[in-house]
Amino acid sequence: MLLILAGVTIAALSGQNGILSNATKSKEETSYRNAEEKIKLAINGSYDTTGTINEGSYQTEITHLGGSSTIDGTTATTEIDGYTFLVDLSTGEIEQVQTGPVEQPENTPEYWEATRKTDSEWYSYIDLTNNTPVKTNSPKLKGNMTPIKYTGQVQEGSKWANAMTTDGSMWVWVPRYAYKITEGYHSSIVGTIEVAFLDTSNNFLNTTDTGIIETNPNNITYTNGVQNQWLVHPAFTAKAENGGGFGEISGIWVAKFEASGTNATNLAVKPGVSSLREKIINEFYHYGKEATYGETEKLNSHMMKNSEWGAVAYLTHSKYGRNKEEITVNTSGDYYTGGTVDKNTIYTTNANQCTTKNATGIYDLSGGAYEYTASYINNTHSNLISNGGTAEGDLYGVTEEERGKSTAYKTVYKVASLDNSENNYNENRGVKGDAIFETSNSFNSSSGSWNGDFSCFPDTNYPIFIRGGSYNGGSNPGIFYFNYDSGGGNSYRSFRTVLAF
Repeated sequence: MLLILAGVTIAALSGQNGILSNATKSKEETSYRNAEEKIKLAINGSYDTTGTINEGSYQTEITHLGGSSTIDGTTATTEIDGYTFLVDLSTGEIEQVQTGPVEQPENTPEYWEATRKTDSEWYSYIDLTNNTPVKTNSPKLKGNMTPIKYTGQVQEGSKWANAMTTDGSMWVWVPRYAYKITEGYHSSIVGTIEVAFLDTSNNFLNTTDTGIIETNPNNITYTNGVQNQWLVHPAFTAKAENGGGFGEISGIWVAKFEASGTNATNLAVKPGVSSLREKIINEFYHYGKEATYGETEKLNSHMMKNSEWGAVAYLTHSKYGRNKEEITVNTSGDYYTGGTVDKNTIYTTNANQCTTKNATGIYDLSGGAYEYTASYINNTHSNLISNGGTAEGDLYGVTEEERGKSTAYKTVYKVASLDNSENNYNENRGVKGDAIFETSNSFNSSSGSWNGDFSCFPDTNYPIFIRGGSYNGGSNPGIFYFNYDSGGGNSYRSFRTVLAF
C-alpha cells in the first residue's frame, strides 16, 4: 500500500500535468508576461506629442528596463529577459519571435521557402540610384500568412517582401508611401515618379526625404508640370472616394500573379497556371471578396481597384522598382501566369516581366490577359446592369446610391454631362494615383500613356476599366495601359486580387 501511495505521489508531482510540471509552466508563463509588460511600458513611455512612437525614446526606455533593441524600418527587434519580440513602431503591436527550425508549410511554393519576419534576407527595398536599402513599413501578416523567400540564385535590385497564405497563394508587399511626379505629368513621355515611404502617421521613414506631405488630392499643385507637394497615395488611406477605404494602412498585399482557379472557393494566386477567365466582371468581383485562400481570418480580399493598380505602377516605375525601365510583356497565348508553365523560367528568364526584374516582384501586369479592375463610370448603361449586377452587394448594385458611391471594394468615376471618352477623361482629371490622367495625355490613343502604352477612357457603351493589355502585343500593352470594356466574360479577360488590413 505504501508503494502504491508513493507511486501516486510521484506521478502527481512529476507527470506531464503534475504539480512540478505545472509549476514550471506557470513560472515560464509569468516570466514571459513580465517581459511582455516591460515592452508595453517602453512603448507607452515613447509616444511623442503627435501620438507617434519615437524610435530614440523607445530605445532609451528598453535599455532602462534591461533590454536591447535594433530597428529596421518600423520594426524594432527587442531582446529582454531572454525573450525576443518584434514591435511594430507604427502601431505598437507586439509579436514574440519563435526559436528553432522554421517549419515548411505543406503548400510552400516551389523555389521558395518559409522564413521568419526577422530574417534579413526576407526583403530589402533598395534605392537603385545608389544601391542603398531604405526603411519601409514592415510587412503586416495576418492569420497563417507566412513569410517566404526565393531559394534560387541571388538577384540584383530591390527584393520586395513575399508571403504565402495557407493554400500556397503568393502575395507581394507594397508599403505605404507618398509620391511626387517631377517629370512628364499628364503627358505621353516617360516621366519620373519620386516615392517616399511613410508610417501610418504620415511621417517620412527616411531622413533623405523632405518636403510637404499632403493627404488631400485636391490640394496638390504643380509648377511647370512638377508636383509641388508629396501626396500620400490614396490606396493606403481611409477615404474610399479617393481609392482607399480600409483605413490608414501600412501597406497592401498584391497578388503576385493574375487570379487562377474556377470560383471563389478555390481562387488562388499561383505561378505557371492558366489564369481564370470567361466570367463577367461581377462574378470576378464576388470571387475576390469571398475568397479565403485557406485562411480562417478575414484578410479583406478584393478585386483590385484602379488606385491599387496605380500604387503598384508608381512604385514599379520609381527607383525602388525598375527605375523607369519598362516591364517586358507576358506573351503567353495560353495565359500562363508568369508567362510559362516552367516555374524556374518564371523566376529567371521571365523575371524581366515583373516589377523588380527579379523573382520577388509582381507579374502579369503587362500582357497576359486584360485585367478587369473594380472601377467604372456611373452612366447607367445596360452593360453595367447586365455585367455589373443589380443585386445588393454586386459590383454595380441595386440602389442609385450604391451604384454611384465608391467603397473600399470599388471606385466609381464621374460621368460627364456629355458621355464620351474625351469628356469623361477630363471630368476625372482630379483623380490621383490611378496611373491614368497623371501618366497620359490622351483619352484615346494607341500610345498616349507613359512608355507609349495604350490609353482609352470609358465611355457611353463601355463604362468599365481594363488594365495592362494583352499577350499578343496589340494596342501597346504595359503597366500604364488603360482601356474601356463592357464587363462581359470572354477568354481574354481576367483579374487580380489584393489583401488590405
